[in-house]
Amino acid sequence: MSLELFGYKSVKEKVDREKQWVKNNFSDCPIHYDPEASWRENAVVCRLSVLLPYCNYFGIYQILNQEFNDALAAEIIETGLSPVLAVGAGCGELAAVLEKRGIDIYAVDNSSESLPRNLTRSREQPLQTNYRSAIDKFKPELIICSWMAEESDWIKDFTLSGSVKACILIGEDNKRTDTDFAGWPSEVLKGSNKWSLCRLDHGVDFERPELWWRHSKVVIFRNALVQG
Repeated sequence: MSLELFGYKSVKEKVDREKQWVKNNFSDCPIHYDPEASWRENAVVCRLSVLLPYCNYFGIYQILNQEFNDALAAEIIETGLSPVLAVGAGCGELAAVLEKRGIDIYAVDNSSESLPRNLTRSREQPLQTNYRSAIDKFKPELIICSWMAEESDWIKDFTLSGSVKACILIGEDNKRTDTDFAGWPSEVLKGSNKWSLCRLDHGVDFERPELWWRHSKVVIFRNALVQG
């Protein structure tokens, strides 16, 4: 942790101040996450001692940033697949940044939990429906799922859908993103992967974002029968 980054004289001072932010529901926290801020600006979030409480309060799993958003949108456009369906979309933040970049995207979520409203949103909230109904309704060619709940396993349903030609998973490395499916080879999306940040990434190196030791990964699975 960099004390100089926040202007503290000791680790204790830094920790005590951040505990106060938690107590005050971050109302006095000077660090403001903006999904369209630069990678470096949002990587500051990862230098918080209270990174996980911060992310829990604001409902953040993947820490979006301008470089990540631009790279992911370009990689989606390169697939030539449309429409796109974001499932388990939460408050719709990822769908919003992709829509802003010209992606034809629908967003759905079926969570029983109340969604955070603390951050500025640039689109309507996701449609409250389950992913199976959404696939039947929108017939997406590409599905995006960011940080699928650990108790859920939707990927097989994605691969069995008649319309879906590929799916992008964003999440913790070596969990969902490390799975393989017969006839659906996977590869890392290197552009967005370089700029990936998440709620588990304490102490990111500002100067070398390409160093891959961080905890989230961006992977695309493609139906081998429809490639080429």
